[in-house]
Amino acid sequence: MPARPSRGRRTVALIATATVASGGAALNAPAVASAAPNNCAATFSLFIPGTWETSETANPAQPVGMLKPVADALTSQHGRQVEVYTLPYMARAFDNGHTYADSKADALAKAERVLAQIAENCRNTKFTITGYSQGADAAGDLASAIGNGKGPIDPDRVLAVGLLADPGAGTKGSATVGPRTSGEGIADPRPQGMGKLSGRVASICDPGDLYCSIQKGSSPLLGSLGSILSKSPSAATADDTAAGTSQLASALTSDFSSADLPALAKNMATLGHQLTEPNVDITQVASTATSIAKTLAPLTDLLDSGAANPAADSHLAAAPAGTAEHNASDVLTRAGQSDLTAALDTATKLADTATTLAGNNALSLPAASPEVQTLTRAADTLISQVGPVATTPVDALTSATSVLSVLKPTVVVNQVLNVATGVTSLDMPGILNNLTLLPQKVAALDARGAHEVAGQLNNQFTPLVKMAAAVDMRWVSQVLSVIPDPSGTAQIAALVSSILANVDVIRLANLIGQIQEISWTAVEKLLPPPGQLPDPIGAGAVMTGLLPVGLDLASVAANMLSGKAAKTSPELLGRQTNTFATSISAPQAETLDLPKLSNSLTTLSQSHGAEDLMSLVGEGLSAAHFFTSRAHTNYNALVVDNAGRNAIQWLSDWLNLQIGRAA
Repeated sequence: MPARPSRGRRTVALIATATVASGGAALNAPAVASAAPNNCAATFSLFIPGTWETSETANPAQPVGMLKPVADALTSQHGRQVEVYTLPYMARAFDNGHTYADSKADALAKAERVLAQIAENCRNTKFTITGYSQGADAAGDLASAIGNGKGPIDPDRVLAVGLLADPGAGTKGSATVGPRTSGEGIADPRPQGMGKLSGRVASICDPGDLYCSIQKGSSPLLGSLGSILSKSPSAATADDTAAGTSQLASALTSDFSSADLPALAKNMATLGHQLTEPNVDITQVASTATSIAKTLAPLTDLLDSGAANPAADSHLAAAPAGTAEHNASDVLTRAGQSDLTAALDTATKLADTATTLAGNNALSLPAASPEVQTLTRAADTLISQVGPVATTPVDALTSATSVLSVLKPTVVVNQVLNVATGVTSLDMPGILNNLTLLPQKVAALDARGAHEVAGQLNNQFTPLVKMAAAVDMRWVSQVLSVIPDPSGTAQIAALVSSILANVDVIRLANLIGQIQEISWTAVEKLLPPPGQLPDPIGAGAVMTGLLPVGLDLASVAANMLSGKAAKTSPELLGRQTNTFATSISAPQAETLDLPKLSNSLTTLSQSHGAEDLMSLVGEGLSAAHFFTSRAHTNYNALVVDNAGRNAIQWLSDWLNLQIGRAA
């Protein structure tokens, strides 16, 4: 016999339930249910876990994740009168070859199917629906559909809907429980509202949780990014760019589901052994080579995507030794030492060749046959190409996979935020103007002017140099360019990122330093200390040293406009040498149209909104606070009422109350 709550606790729950409201709609329950058949529970309680809390093969009778204490409380209170069902679904985000939108769609489809089946088989059974995070996103959509007569069950059969950290928070008809938030869900409120379920939907959100409380007016980048990543392309509105949305979601998706990194070394050894047998089983060779190719494909894609950049790797490397993050850094380092692009090509061709040879039948060939010799040479090449990463310890490869599979979205969000905060500290019009002036000052041998402009650029470049090693500007620019942001902020940031993507920042900083040093020496000769005569001839001789540096500077500026900039390693910052390779020849330098270059740079600096980037500072700061606050996973400590109950306790009591009232 399940324990009953004390009279005092029941009274507190009743008072809290009666007084919580949103937009004037009090939380309530429908009419009392009639008796349920003996083979059906009186209430079917559907729980939809959050991202990575469950899987398609999970046991629905076993509660998991953030909502487990809530499910356990219902079972403890009502026993067999309540059937607790934890939905098994994909519950992923960009790490299994599918996007967040794919996973949410999977949750919706499976939830609709199980509710329809129970409703059909158990005509008197009532329902509760509860979701957390991605699960709340799906549960809220499901509730909206039911409330508007488009769901799998009749709205009168729904007792209560609990949404915890709902990305669709702010939906009309859902009552806010606990602290009031100043924003809405990152996936946007549901336009149809909760319909007939209004008043039966409780939504709890930590004000610091940007998944369910974001002010998109002040956080346009994160808001827009969240909106499009949480929707499938088919759900795009007329104002959205469906193709761009799909492109961005796909760009952030890695598919390690068919990869077996821990078995890479074993499979390589197996392949070598198979090809040294007296009679080589070509079908087995094809199978092993295919497995190797499937393992190399997502890792190669990760390296090629820009996600495995030095900044991301250094962040992973800073994690304690033995952690999944540190192991991921080790894998990336060894992968960088390998020739994975060529290795993937070799493995794929080897697998294709063996498959073609075998056809649809098992085939064995002598080891000395020309066909096997060709396969053996390919295998030997593959071993050398993949060597460093294949020597990674198996346990490191095992734990690293979980980190590598979600590295793309993690890095792109971090880099977008880096741009959002770093770019705002740049005086882009000033930088572009001075980049225009400096070659002119050098060409005119104007020592004082060159020194002054170079000094300004040195100061202006300080934040840019810090970003150079931390952000892949070209990648971020491509991501930003497909964000349908009506405020224009994303387009502004994309513009600036695009400009910076074509600048060899480190080389440019070194050149500016050289110009400043040379021109200062010339100025000292023109304006010597008291008692010394000016030396204009010596100053002129010094200034001639600016000409080759000026050519380099003009080369960098020209490449910035052409989009063909090669990048200098950040490790070379501050090395004042004259070893830079000038891509503009002497004849080309004679015909270089610096005024035209100046006009082009000025046009860029005056592009719409390039001077209005300060609004991104607050966004970057609030996002940084969000990621360090752990607000999204802190609901068991979020106090939501005067009785001191946290979100989990309140949700448990409220659901128990609604079920009890309908009994």
